[in-house]
Amino acid sequence: MTFSGVDGAGKSTVISEVSELIEKRYRRPVKVLRHRPSLLPILSVWTKGKEKAHQDAVNSLPRQGNNKSSVSSLFRFGYYYTDYILGQFIIYLKYVLRGKIVLYDRYYFDFIADAKRSNILLPKVVTETGYHLLMKPKFNFFLYAAPEKILSRKKELSYRSICDLTAEYSQLFSKLEKKDQNVKYLSIENNDLDTTLDTIMNTIITTK
Repeated sequence: MTFSGVDGAGKSTVISEVSELIEKRYRRPVKVLRHRPSLLPILSVWTKGKEKAHQDAVNSLPRQGNNKSSVSSLFRFGYYYTDYILGQFIIYLKYVLRGKIVLYDRYYFDFIADAKRSNILLPKVVTETGYHLLMKPKFNFFLYAAPEKILSRKKELSYRSICDLTAEYSQLFSKLEKKDQNVKYLSIENNDLDTTLDTIMNTIITTK
C-alpha cells in the first residue's frame, strides 16, 4: 500500500493511523517503509558517511537540488531504480510472504511526478516506463489538499509548486488507473482525517 502527495498533504499522520487501524482491526502486523526498499543507501552515504548523509537529508528542504546534468541524472535514477528492482523481491520475501502489510510513505511515483525531489532531470517517459517493470502495490493513495491548507501545515513548497505537483500526481494516478483495473489508484482530498481514513479503509474492504 502506498501513500503519495506533496509535503504537508498529511501522509505521515494518515499512515500512522492506517497502520494502527490495520493492526487493531485485522490483527495484521504492519511494516512502514519510506519511499523505496532501501536495499541500497542514499547516494550521499558513499561520500559523506551514513550519519552525516542522513542528517543532511533531514535538515535540507525538498526539491533544492541543483543537478542539471542528464548523465548525472541517469546515473542517480539507475542507482535508485536498481534499489527498486532488487529490493522489491526482498520486501516480498521478508514481509509480504510472512503476512505483513507493507505501507510506503511515498513510492516510485515520486520519480515520475516529482523527479526534482531526487535531484533527477530526465524525460518523464524514462521514469514512467520503469514503473511497468515493478511489482504493483495493491492500493495506491494520492493525498492532496488546497494549497492554502498545505501551507498552513508546512511552508516547504511554494504555492505554485504545490499546484503543479498536485496536478502531476493527479494526472498520473488517473492515467495508471485506466491502464490497470486490478490495482487501485485513488486520489483523496485530505481535509478531514476521519473522512480520509474511512475512505481508505472502505476501499480496502470493498476491493476484492
